[in-house]
Amino acid sequence: MNVIPTGAALGAEIAGIDLSQDVSDADRAFIVDAYTDNQVLLFRGQSLSFDDLLRLREVFGPPGKTANQLLGLGRKEYYPDQVPTEITIISNIKEDDGTPRGSLGDGEAYWHTDSSFTKVPISASLLHAIEVPDSGGETAFLNMYQAYDDMPDDLAVRIEGKTINHAKTHTSDGVKRPEYENVTDPTQAPGIHHPSVRTHPVSGRKCLYLGRRINASIVDLSLDESEALLDDIWAHTCQDKYVWEHCWAVGDLLVWDNRCTMHHRNAFPPNSRRLMHKSITAGEPLIPA
Repeated sequence: MNVIPTGAALGAEIAGIDLSQDVSDADRAFIVDAYTDNQVLLFRGQSLSFDDLLRLREVFGPPGKTANQLLGLGRKEYYPDQVPTEITIISNIKEDDGTPRGSLGDGEAYWHTDSSFTKVPISASLLHAIEVPDSGGETAFLNMYQAYDDMPDDLAVRIEGKTINHAKTHTSDGVKRPEYENVTDPTQAPGIHHPSVRTHPVSGRKCLYLGRRINASIVDLSLDESEALLDDIWAHTCQDKYVWEHCWAVGDLLVWDNRCTMHHRNAFPPNSRRLMHKSITAGEPLIPA
């Protein structure tokens, strides 16, 4: 295998392995080291079944639950029986009767960390491309280590020791989950509290941990103070110099570490087709910085 860095703020391609076959202990160690060093890994040209995707997540940690499972919402009722419970389908495709095949449609998916709205957030996400549009639908990643390391001194002082409420109310494309009421005051949004700066359990490095912007709030600040500080943190974090963007091809598998990255999806034409299969690795309780 070879590690080919993207040359951007994060990310690397791993070439020279067929992930439809069992991963040896030596290859597992090689891959995990590259994952720790680069935060996002790309494997091209992979032909993977649901079972393969569930097996491969265990290269990166123990099996994890989908967002719906973590929220206690159960299996999506429109999934066919052959889709395993711990697989998520991300797609804009609809059946002839209008039934969706997956979630998140064709719009923008805003910067976020997967499933940060749970007490023990997930670690790795594995996303496999089955169908991709001719244009759009790219996925970009943010290096949250670097964003923290480069934080201006005044902003670092303002965020030190702060805790963020990670709201459960919306999906990453900004759509309100029907199970939750409309929230007009983000400080009252149902969610989970996490430290704004965490220590990565493997690398030992400090990084920002923001979750997603919608209905987020900083605990024990007024709404105006919370919004102002979050706006400044997000403006600093979402700079191009901290980003790598991937343009998908069929067979691509991306694996990213939600503990030290955020990601974003570009919108794509609604009359095109995009179909992705996703599996999850469980995480661990956050270690405050």
